[in-house]
Amino acid sequence: MGDEGTGESTTHERELLPILEKAPDHPCFECALCCRYIAIEIDAPTTNREYDYLVWYLYHPGVSVFVDWDGAWFVRFETRCHHLTTQGLCGVYEQRPAICQEFDWKDCERHVTDGPPDKWLFESADQFLTWFAKQRPKSYRRFQAWNRKRTRTKTSRELRRLKPVALAPRVAAR
Repeated sequence: MGDEGTGESTTHERELLPILEKAPDHPCFECALCCRYIAIEIDAPTTNREYDYLVWYLYHPGVSVFVDWDGAWFVRFETRCHHLTTQGLCGVYEQRPAICQEFDWKDCERHVTDGPPDKWLFESADQFLTWFAKQRPKSYRRFQAWNRKRTRTKTSRELRRLKPVALAPRVAAR
């Protein structure tokens, strides 16, 4: 259905793209770990409020905190890139962000062979608080005292605003 005499098509033909997949010898074969999370560097905690923030972060599913071997602290969010294909490839490879372009697979934690990728990894508040009590006992004791005082004061004010609700009695199943 072209324009007679010009040889040009007036319909839009679909261009078939090649099917791509990673070869088994590709260093990222069956990985794409770097496309399944983001990590944001944070200041090393030094105050009670900053320690409290770490506990709060760790109360959330899919969030962890780690310290790298240089001592830098990070919050890690488990979240898959929208452009990661089912084959583990980048769906916007030519237009991918600079951070992706600059990442070298040799720096991937999957390829670290001389020990764990992180100095410390906290995947729960309990893990962090156990580490905190052991590694920084004086700060941990100050944090506990601060937290008890803060909780006692704030909780009593908040509880005064709540009204008891009468619960309907449970009906026994027949």
